[in-house]
Amino acid sequence: MKMPKEINTKRNQIDEIDLKLMDLLVKRMKLSSQIGKIKKSLNIRFKDIEREKLILRNLKERYLEHLSEDEIASFFKTIFDLSIKKQK
Repeated sequence: MKMPKEINTKRNQIDEIDLKLMDLLVKRMKLSSQIGKIKKSLNIRFKDIEREKLILRNLKERYLEHLSEDEIASFFKTIFDLSIKKQK
């Protein structure tokens, strides 16, 4: 079945957003890697639970009208996990 033009247009917009998200994720991971080197040299733990809580609190305050707490937390838990792996 051929998709309506409106759906294809929206999907193309999503594709563009996905590319931007990946570009930002790559930048974030590079920064995480740099932070990991600093933490390693200073013998600081890689996982910073207080920092994660602060980030989530700030994001929830800003985006709760668009996404649920669980959606925000789930999305960023994955990002936090990837960042920790990059730091090690």
